[in-house]
Amino acid sequence: MEVPGSSKKMIATQEEMVEARVPIPYRDQCAHLLIPLNKCRQTEFYLPWKCENERHSYEKCEYELVMERMLQMQKIREEETKLKTSKGAAIPLIPKTANAS
Repeated sequence: MEVPGSSKKMIATQEEMVEARVPIPYRDQCAHLLIPLNKCRQTEFYLPWKCENERHSYEKCEYELVMERMLQMQKIREEETKLKTSKGAAIPLIPKTANAS
């Protein structure tokens, strides 16, 4: 499934995420890595050193998503500043008549 604005595709389906009881806030493009990580955690009694590979791959995927969103926001901000500078003088927040005393 294609996610608008992202280069990563959704690999896990909604049915798989519901079956694996993935919480709604975690149902993103990295959910396909969270499902085996949670299974590993349950079978290994949440011992932190047992599921290092799964955790690393999941955290790397989440990091890449965050970095992608940050780059997109940076591009949006750059475009906004270009538009503001190309229009000329910015519109003042407080009109000059409000400053008259």
